[in-house]
Amino acid sequence: MNDAEAVSAPQLTEAHLQRHPVWQFNADHEDAADESQLTPVPGLPPDTWGSFIVSATFTLENGRELPGAVQVDSLGTKLVCTPAFIWAGGKGVEALGHDTALRLARLTKASGTRPLAWQLAVAVGGELTPRRGRIARFQWLQAFGLVLRLISLRFRRRR
Repeated sequence: MNDAEAVSAPQLTEAHLQRHPVWQFNADHEDAADESQLTPVPGLPPDTWGSFIVSATFTLENGRELPGAVQVDSLGTKLVCTPAFIWAGGKGVEALGHDTALRLARLTKASGTRPLAWQLAVAVGGELTPRRGRIARFQWLQAFGLVLRLISLRFRRRR
């Protein structure tokens, strides 16, 4: 892919992810001041280092499925997947926000909009099925899990 297709992470849209389901954060981009620059890539390679935004489907408590994205941090042989955002009514909503269900309820005009699970749109190279995960019911549990991941990342980088 070329730089003409590069986009800043806050400008990434549902249409971008429909065209290219995997986008890699590009720290080596010409604009070194903008570390949020993303470039589309052909897929999620196994055993690599990098951060990606990957198209995903989110399942809500009411059974409805909505498009969204998951941040995938590839740390060699370990993948860390963090739900990033969900699209409803053409607007992006933070997947793990404290008011996610409320905002999704307003946009979809429905109840039971708490996100329960996600599934990536593509499989990691060599795997047969796309990865999936559940979203913790309690926000403090989500926050605790994210802190543990950050600690894990910090110690992995030192090795």
